[in-house]
Amino acid sequence: MFKKLIALIKQPPPKWSTPEVINSLSREKIGVELAKKVADKLKQGKQLYYSHRDYCGHGLMYKDDSYHIFRIIDADIEDALTLEKFNLPEEFINFLARQSDYSFAGADSNEILFYTNNLFELNNQRLRKTRLEKFTKDM
Repeated sequence: MFKKLIALIKQPPPKWSTPEVINSLSREKIGVELAKKVADKLKQGKQLYYSHRDYCGHGLMYKDDSYHIFRIIDADIEDALTLEKFNLPEEFINFLARQSDYSFAGADSNEILFYTNNLFELNNQRLRKTRLEKFTKDM
């Protein structure tokens, strides 16, 4: 039993959360301009999340007059776990604007909302600047 436990502990991290991948993530801030576009798109009723079986990472939506950052499993938007809710657009925009791919991934211990030491969740289906740009492309 002890040998099996040690073998589990010594397993390498998933390919998306290796030190090389995490260290290569951009630390460039999302910025206010893109954050405003995301907020506008969400307020129009659009949502941003992966939709498939099992763990789907983090997503964004606007509901009940608030911006929500959530964790989703099995694409079940109704049971998504809200990690943070912003009642004021300015709060959401300022929060989003200071994020980077590195912080979204959960690697920045200064961003408690996203931070994780779980190697499965680290950088796994998280928000990314390119996803936000694609989400707001037609604006």
